[in-house]
Amino acid sequence: MTLAQLQAFATVAEVGSFTTASEVLGMTQSAVSHSIASLEKELRVSLLDRDRNGIFLTEIGKRVLVQAQEILFRVEQIRQETAAAVGLETGKVRLGSFPSVTARFLPGLLRQFRQHYPGIDVVLLEGTDDEVLEWINSRAVDVGVVALPVEDLETIAIAQDEFLAVVSASHPLAERDRIHIRQLAQDPFIMSKVGCKPIIVKMFRQAKIDPKIQFEAIDLRTIFSMVQEGMGVTIVPEMSLPDNLTGFRILNLEPKRLRRLAFALPSLETASPAVKIFLHQARNWAESQHYLIPEKQNPLARQLEGS
Repeated sequence: MTLAQLQAFATVAEVGSFTTASEVLGMTQSAVSHSIASLEKELRVSLLDRDRNGIFLTEIGKRVLVQAQEILFRVEQIRQETAAAVGLETGKVRLGSFPSVTARFLPGLLRQFRQHYPGIDVVLLEGTDDEVLEWINSRAVDVGVVALPVEDLETIAIAQDEFLAVVSASHPLAERDRIHIRQLAQDPFIMSKVGCKPIIVKMFRQAKIDPKIQFEAIDLRTIFSMVQEGMGVTIVPEMSLPDNLTGFRILNLEPKRLRRLAFALPSLETASPAVKIFLHQARNWAESQHYLIPEKQNPLARQLEGS
């Protein structure tokens, strides 16, 4: 069993494609297939099932993946610790995020980080809130963006944005600037499945009303197109708003509702040097760009200052 075999297996499992995995690893597709086949032969089990619908982990493959990711994580830590010992800032940060943060928050941060730390690679995986949480807990990523609160993870606040109501420009409510969430209860509601659904449902529950959820969609472009056509109303965080607001009316909610965002990881103490550098820079960048109003330092913030 080799690290190359474990890396090939973990990468295919994470991206769900031999072709994409070969591009990520800089290997030929046949070399990736051969590595995994050799690993399966040595272990005498099938780790992956393949059919016309895609690639799936077997039950034993799921268990092996957890161990493989832990081994690869520790190897990367060794590389980064030894590099740090001789004054080199190198390594890799695997980052999980969801669309609104990927589009609005991350580009500026990642551009500045690359300028300051060209020896540290940041690999980005994008998914739903639930997928990002799963990636963090399974160590498929080193750190991920989450909407607070979350349990059993260490978090470092990075941003907050406001939940806003979105209606078509021709909607009767479009004449107003602010509305109570109850005023959306009579319209068909278009719900985002990307990750804010639990928060939005809780908002309606606190107002003691039930939304008339008519449609649910993952792609925000679909949601905004449906609102634009007058098929319903929606609530989204400010970072999710499209650049072109033609045909929409954006309304503030009363009382104001905020989404608090953070980077989360299982443990800052065991994080690699590259991850600690990334988190330190991310927090400073978020404050400099006014995504996050500086508050009294929490223990994690103090740990980052000292790392």
